[in-house]
Amino acid sequence: MDILSSLLSQKVSVQPDKQSDFERVFWFVKLMKWMQRPRSLDEKNTKSETVYTVRIKYLLMVLNNNPELKENFITIIRLLLIKISSPAQLTQSGLPESSSFIQDFIIRLQEKIIPKKQLSEDLSTLIYEIFPDEEESLYLDFIEADVLSELLSFFQTDEVLIQKLKLDILTSCYILSHEVLNHTLMIQKELDLLSHQPQDLAEFRLEGLLRQKQILQLKTMTETELIEVETIDKHMESLFGQMKDRGVKIELVYLFQIQKRKLNRLRTLLQFLCNDIPTALTFRYFISQLVLETQHQKSLKSFFSENLTLLTDRIVQTHSHIGEHYVTFTWSEFHQMFRHALGGGAVTGFTVIVKHMISDLKLVGFIKGLADSLNYSTSFLLIQMLGWTLATKQPSMTAPFIASALQTSTTEARRSIIALLRTQFIAVLGNLTMVFPVCFLFSWFCLQTGRPFISEHESLEMFRSTNILGPSALYAAFTGILLFSASLIAGWFENWILVNRIDKRIKYNDRLHKYFGQTRVQKFSEFLKEKSNPLAANVSLGFLLGFVPQIMKFLNIPLETRHVTLATGGFAAALPGALQAGVANTEIFNSASGILVIGFLNITVSFAIAFLLASISSKVKFRSFLRLLKWSIHFILTKPWLLLVPEKTKPGAG
Repeated sequence: MDILSSLLSQKVSVQPDKQSDFERVFWFVKLMKWMQRPRSLDEKNTKSETVYTVRIKYLLMVLNNNPELKENFITIIRLLLIKISSPAQLTQSGLPESSSFIQDFIIRLQEKIIPKKQLSEDLSTLIYEIFPDEEESLYLDFIEADVLSELLSFFQTDEVLIQKLKLDILTSCYILSHEVLNHTLMIQKELDLLSHQPQDLAEFRLEGLLRQKQILQLKTMTETELIEVETIDKHMESLFGQMKDRGVKIELVYLFQIQKRKLNRLRTLLQFLCNDIPTALTFRYFISQLVLETQHQKSLKSFFSENLTLLTDRIVQTHSHIGEHYVTFTWSEFHQMFRHALGGGAVTGFTVIVKHMISDLKLVGFIKGLADSLNYSTSFLLIQMLGWTLATKQPSMTAPFIASALQTSTTEARRSIIALLRTQFIAVLGNLTMVFPVCFLFSWFCLQTGRPFISEHESLEMFRSTNILGPSALYAAFTGILLFSASLIAGWFENWILVNRIDKRIKYNDRLHKYFGQTRVQKFSEFLKEKSNPLAANVSLGFLLGFVPQIMKFLNIPLETRHVTLATGGFAAALPGALQAGVANTEIFNSASGILVIGFLNITVSFAIAFLLASISSKVKFRSFLRLLKWSIHFILTKPWLLLVPEKTKPGAG
């Protein structure tokens, strides 16, 4: 006797008690594991997609050739269906248990920790036990409909079972329609689009239709209900588009995700009750989707991916638009970028001077972090307001632009990456060209007057801080992460302004009009709307560079920040005193080399993380990026002079 026959011949209790329920479920799990077992030598020519079909055919053959086994099989499956089928299971299995993003996260987290529910009590747990891999849903989709129809035909004469299942499905449809209507009204309320005539909504009509059928126990559906579901789907797409225009709110994205999944479940259950749709096709789709939904419902990765993707997309798209302005294609843009970088370098030079003045105050902990943060933030804001440039802020903005160019074409991406490399080089050069002389001359002047700006000991410490043989490379890479983090905070802040309509709240605030005047308030609201991203980027970067080192020191973590422009300024300020003290040329060379490494890592780490996020958001294949990277390296090695010679025509000209 083979494994299947042995399994089918097992006598399982038919008593309606929990122990018997467990025995039946355990028997069914073993049957499904037989279906999923690795292919034998006899099945080596069978494609993996058709394994379920082949094994169901074999199961049918065994059952049809043995009436006793067939009767035992039907009895066990019948009792199992009666136990598992209920409106609660059909409306909840594989679907979120809560309408709250945070609550759902907590539920998923605790499911990872606490023991799982009994297989005989919960459909989701049973499905997860049988199908632990979501790839199984693909194999289920390949089961031949006529084979599945023959299997389902075993139960078509069981009127009691069929009527019970139909009633459970009908009740489930009504419950889901009510929840869909409720979620639609919640979404409309969040978007300030609450309908004054809810009876005109397709959700309202569908809920009414199903309520009547529930009251009259009408277990047959027509095309009308399915058409209403499609109308609701289109309505949700319209509302989703409006939400994207108004800013992305995580709780609202979560509501849309719930609505989408509940609508899909409702559509499938309605199809079970439609006479003109084959039951086998609906059943196959239902089980396949249930496997996917159960996997997603238990996965924290899917949870965050589904709900945070849209916010990430919005941030990336914003940065792509901003990043385009940081890439120069023509001589005039090239020269303008250099001038702006010179201005940014000059301001940063004075920032370095103020930084050393703050150090002389011997501040510690939070107070020092706050003082440094205010110094950096003020400097970065001043650079922005004057229209100047700080080179290290560009990579996290330009990476999404390159990812967007890769979506267009490889040629466009290559052209853009050349322009980006050229622009980044000239921006860094402009910053360093100005920050070095400002700090060097100030320090040299102080030294000539007999009041050294930096002591000999501090000069040596400054040189050690950028020494290429020290940990400066690690600190520079860490700073690259902070540079990217600032851009992420900026994107979130801009979205927050949109979601909460902060600009409009300010614009129409009577109290602000009273104190500052209507014109000033309106100008400020427009400024906040247009400049919220760079404003947040500058402030957040300043506070990250100022506070993070102090936090690391408090936690006793040996991690500091190294920003190329600030490090160059510090190096230049320390140089006059170091030269007077007779510091070895090798020490100076090692420190200067360290600054080059700091600049390289600041930019590449920030760019790499931003590009990775943008490529995931834009669905750009990693292979495409590797090809572009390989081409870029080849270009730099073979034609390095072209990095300094921008195109003489506008993009698209000629």
